[in-house]
Amino acid sequence: MKGPLGKKVATPKKFDPKVLFPISRTEQRKGVFDKTDINNIKGDDVWNIHELLWIDKKNNSHHKELSIRLNCTSKNTVESKSMKLFLGSLVYRQFKNISDVKKVIKRHIGAVTKSKIKIGKIYTKQDAAECEIKIPSKVKPLTESSYTACKRKNFKTYVFKAFRSLCPVTNQPDIADIYLVADLNSQNKRDISEYLGSFFEKNGFHERCVEEIFLELKRKKYFIKSIEGYFERRGGIAIIPRRYSV
Repeated sequence: MKGPLGKKVATPKKFDPKVLFPISRTEQRKGVFDKTDINNIKGDDVWNIHELLWIDKKNNSHHKELSIRLNCTSKNTVESKSMKLFLGSLVYRQFKNISDVKKVIKRHIGAVTKSKIKIGKIYTKQDAAECEIKIPSKVKPLTESSYTACKRKNFKTYVFKAFRSLCPVTNQPDIADIYLVADLNSQNKRDISEYLGSFFEKNGFHERCVEEIFLELKRKKYFIKSIEGYFERRGGIAIIPRRYSV
């Protein structure tokens, strides 16, 4: 069974958690992870929900912004369009308060992903030193870093703006800012700039792109603590995969 992404799907006219469609992380990671990689990273996927509507017991409507956080070790993630359809269907059920809304969201997404779900405030972008992304004329592998950091590494937050990849289902562009907490010299930044530019015509879900970048930087001996891919929102939902070294 295929999910609703890339298809014309009717908006639910009743509360319908069955529209949630799981995507296996194992399948998503094929060709990126080896058997030991999953033990060397941690992190989560933050879903910023900007257009959550819910109805109370007096039939009053409410607008809430919140974030849904899913651990990267979960068995499944959720297809983005099915998430939008599920959240949109909440208006066909009445709730006592926002706490009840959150409980329902956590229960149904947790059941699909086989993982505990956290709900919190909207996640915002960090302050960071800006770096450009260069689109290479010819795609080539990331150069191994020759930078030898001092014993006490000088970690800073960098943001490589205007990253682009392509949705593997619709082939539409996904735009993001890529945040790195890292110790980088000037040559590192130039090499990373071109490496990120190599995704310009590459297909990949948000989570896969971020994990692929993080693991490749680690394999090529860059001093990286963490990565965040802050993808622009669609349909009121922004997805921010975050990964860290163990």
